[in-house]
Amino acid sequence: MTLPLTILGGYLGAGKTTLINRLLSGNTSLRGGKRLTVLVNDFGAVNIDAGLIAEHDGDTISLANGCACCQLQDDALKQLQQLAAVDAPPDHILVEASGAGEPARLAYLGYGVSGLQLSGIYVAIDAETIAAKQHDKFTGGLVKRQIAQADFCLLTKSDLTDDGGAAAVELIGGLTDAPIAAPDPFSPTYHVYLIEM
Repeated sequence: MTLPLTILGGYLGAGKTTLINRLLSGNTSLRGGKRLTVLVNDFGAVNIDAGLIAEHDGDTISLANGCACCQLQDDALKQLQQLAAVDAPPDHILVEASGAGEPARLAYLGYGVSGLQLSGIYVAIDAETIAAKQHDKFTGGLVKRQIAQADFCLLTKSDLTDDGGAAAVELIGGLTDAPIAAPDPFSPTYHVYLIEM
């Protein structure tokens, strides 16, 4: 059996943590009923509802809905090998890339583990700030590289813009040929994109 691996990238504040928290919520329709293991850079940023936590042992939070949230360790390759080798593996692994990193570098992990298959690199993009971020002298280059590495773009915070994110979609379309999902961020369909490719 092949275990799919999704990389979720995006610059700081783009909404990665919010997406992950909603996926890990008790609402199974947000993840298509699948059991996920999410590897994150920092537990503290993922505000998991205490009522969902079945067990917490330091590096792993096991949820009552069958999902798990693990802190991304220094040896991420070994961590993925262990997940792929367990008797009852999750249905899908989602790895949150650092907001200051390039998601394509984490994607290489998917090629180094037997039984794992990279399902795609998804990049969260904040509709409110993308225009300014792409021109920032310190982070503009990184933001553009993250978007260029995306197999799929997830537009966030479009509900906070005057045009529903239309200008952001046009701008992103000039930076990548990847599809852009910009539906209602509370819709189950929006989250299933992350785990259906």
